[in-house]
Amino acid sequence: MADYKIGTRSSQLAVAQTQAAAQLIEALGHRVELVTMETKGDRVLDRALHQVGGKGLFTEELERALLNDTIDLAVHSLKDLPTQLAPGLEIGAYVLPEDRRDVVLAGMPLSEWRPGMAAGTSSLRRAAFLRHFWPEIEVKPIRGNLQTRAAKWHQGQVDGLVLAAAGVIRMGWENQITQYLDPLVMVPSPGQGILAIEAAHHRTDLRELLAAINDVRSERIAIMERAVLDELGGGCQVPLGAFAEWVDVDRLRLTAHVASVDGGVLLRETVESSSREAESVGRAVGRKLREQGALALIQTQEG
Repeated sequence: MADYKIGTRSSQLAVAQTQAAAQLIEALGHRVELVTMETKGDRVLDRALHQVGGKGLFTEELERALLNDTIDLAVHSLKDLPTQLAPGLEIGAYVLPEDRRDVVLAGMPLSEWRPGMAAGTSSLRRAAFLRHFWPEIEVKPIRGNLQTRAAKWHQGQVDGLVLAAAGVIRMGWENQITQYLDPLVMVPSPGQGILAIEAAHHRTDLRELLAAINDVRSERIAIMERAVLDELGGGCQVPLGAFAEWVDVDRLRLTAHVASVDGGVLLRETVESSSREAESVGRAVGRKLREQGALALIQTQEG
């Protein structure tokens, strides 16, 4: 019998990520069981994510299971978690940071694409940034799990895909990566590349276990990036990139971009600070972007 039941989305990538996180717990001598679930974001594939509406498109079903003790823990891609969790829930550990950049799967780097070639993405952020930095490229919304998106590319529906490096690497597809995009240009989603282990607040018995596997440096990065997002509404389907990187033992540099849907407007902020001030500095950057009109850009796209 398992000591802990760990919830995960049912996609191949989500299961692979959860198995990797589960190994951290197994290494401490515990037995685990994976419980797979389908989320709203997995079921609704006929619309772009930002058109489906609501927060927690890939997390709500798992969170409900945590609250009713059907599962003990849930593993998420941190970028899929809203900054304001459902009441009674908390992030217990930040684990297994992977390459945090976006990548191109296409056979040629973006600089060699001809005008009118089509890049497929399911991300509002990637679409907006692509339109800003590579305006000659057509951007096409493309939904589904990684295998589905890759199949659409191979069928010629698009000329290439722009994806999170972490997912591609965790699927074992690293040899298909054509180009790693500069994270100071194609700024990643807050928390991209980091896995979050979520638990119910009342499960105080889990805190020692989760503290033992928590990656503190990833936690500081996540707190800083997600503070920017929280100041701008906290949802996951917004055209915001926030990328914190270590520049010294205890110092982080944060780069944040917000773009309009057509790529015509790009707001930028960069700051460096002590990692102890990660949250307050992240919030200050979010407020600066708000003062520049970021909320109006986001609300226009949400409408």
